[in-house]
Amino acid sequence: MSKGDGVDARFEKSAVSIKEALLRLMIGKRLEDISMAELAREAKVSRSTLYAHYGNVQDVYLQLMAEFLGGLRPLTAQVRCDECARAGSRPFCVALREAGPFDPVVRDARFLPVMFEMVKQGVFSGETLNIYAGLGMSALQAEALFRFQMSGCYYVAMSEVPAGEWDVVQRTLDAFIRGGINAVRVSMP
Repeated sequence: MSKGDGVDARFEKSAVSIKEALLRLMIGKRLEDISMAELAREAKVSRSTLYAHYGNVQDVYLQLMAEFLGGLRPLTAQVRCDECARAGSRPFCVALREAGPFDPVVRDARFLPVMFEMVKQGVFSGETLNIYAGLGMSALQAEALFRFQMSGCYYVAMSEVPAGEWDVVQRTLDAFIRGGINAVRVSMP
């Protein structure tokens, strides 16, 4: 291992420590109440190391959001369902319910607004809105339908649906969404 490899490994390890520290802090505190100094202490890194990675706490949160969203199945695959068994990705609602260490991120009040902004900027799944636009909708209609669908999925996934009932609820939601998309498909000029 060269000296450069050791520096890169330490840099990556400190980045992981910082993200894990923010997740721990978010269990008991709101994001806006967490300071960089507190985050550095929790991560057991110097403030200069913290600032070498991130400009502020929000930047760490955005990185966690990107990592969480990066493991999701694209909406187009979910709707077509011929790709539903694709390895390495999960539908949005399942990922939310099984967020594991990302639970503080997905339960944060800014999760959906930040996610919608990431979609708008093309940071997360650039093809997401294409399924709606492909039905002949305007960009405004496509974004409104996407927000409606994802907000509904979010609130149902975060609700207290018992684990034993979740599969039937998820199948019902998926059928409803596919039916809605098919209804839009036949109603568009």
